[in-house]
Formats: sequence, C-alpha cells, structure tokens
Amino acid sequence: MAEEVLIRTFKEQDRQALRTLVADTAYFGSPCEYFFPDRELLADLIMEYYMSYEPDHLWVAEYNTEVIGYLSAGTDEARYSRHLLKDIIPQSLSKTLRRGHLWDKRTARLIWFNLWAFLKAEARLRKVDKKKFPVHIHQNMRDGFRGKGVGSLLVKNFIAFVDKENLGVSFRALRQQDAFPFFERYGFKRLDCRRMTTWEHWLGKSPLYLMEYIRESS
Repeated sequence: MAEEVLIRTFKEQDRQALRTLVADTAYFGSPCEYFFPDRELLADLIMEYYMSYEPDHLWVAEYNTEVIGYLSAGTDEARYSRHLLKDIIPQSLSKTLRRGHLWDKRTARLIWFNLWAFLKAEARLRKVDKKKFPVHIHQNMRDGFRGKGVGSLLVKNFIAFVDKENLGVSFRALRQQDAFPFFERYGFKRLDCRRMTTWEHWLGKSPLYLMEYIRESS
C-alpha cells in the first residue's frame, strides 16, 4: 500500500477531511464523542493553527484521492501559542457556546479530571528547551491504514525537512504503553514519562502514560 500513497503538503481542499479525521480518531483511534461533545471545537483546537498558519509544514497522506493521514508541525512555539490563545480559542468557543455543547456532562468531566490532574501535578513532565527543540509535531492516521508503512512515509518526509533546516523536535504522546518504539526508530529519545492515573479514571483506559520525546537536530 505504501507504494501507492502520495505524501504532499496541505491543500485548502483537504480542510474538511482533516477535521473529520481528527474527530474520528481522537479517542485512541475512535471518535471523540466518548469524552468530548463538540467535534467542531476539537478540530479547531487541534488542526486550525496548522491549516491556517503553517500549511507548508502540514504533510498529508493521500490514497486513491482520499486523505488517510497527516503529520503537522509547528516551527515556532511562541507563534503557535499566540494564535491559539488570541485567535483560535476565542473564535471557537464563541461558536461552541452558540451550539450549546459547553453544558454537556462530558465537558464537566473533562474540566474536573483535568483540574484534578493539574492539582496533583500529574502531567508535569521535564521541561523541554524550546530554543534547542523549537519544532513540535502531531501525527494521525485513519483507522484501517495503520501499520502499513504510511506513517513511516510521513515521518521520513518531515525528518528530511528538519534535518535540512537543522531543527530539534519534541512531542508529547498519551499511550497505553510506556514507550513509543515507532518514533524511536527515527532518532527520537524519551525525555520523560509519567503514569496518568487521573486520566485513566476519566478516559476509561488503563494504564495510560504521558510521555515527552525529543529528537536533536542533525
């Protein structure tokens, strides 16, 4: 299959397909509705920045003209945070209020369990030096296309970019295993890892590990 997949940068016509993909896979490969009531808000928070502000750093996997996966990269953490806080979140929350989804019991659970995790400092991982590792990434694949070499194609295209620009990379992942062998094959090293017992209660999965990976510039 991998030989038939096209890896390219984002096009505007990919927007809805990527939004749907994010929402359909947000709960460990299943739809987000288990824990999050508003898929439009979720898609805004996860994908809008990359599609609107760094489309050249959003790699899309296409198979038979359909979008089946992506790897998104933010190359400037300050810029990412600025647009997220000043533009994306206010606009998205305004639309969510009109849809009435903020009052869903799943939203209350999300707030409660994340507040609990914050008070326990459960998600406090070792701090990443953003001057040394300015790039962050997020990768996703549609159900039925995982484990077929498509993710490797996306990562290889991304690594070619960061190695050429001599950029360090970091990312966080929430997994039921305490390591991420897939990314370790491409030079990523685990910086920190913590078990998230609070989120295990919230998401109904156990065990859950939050980990931070880094890859130094070549």
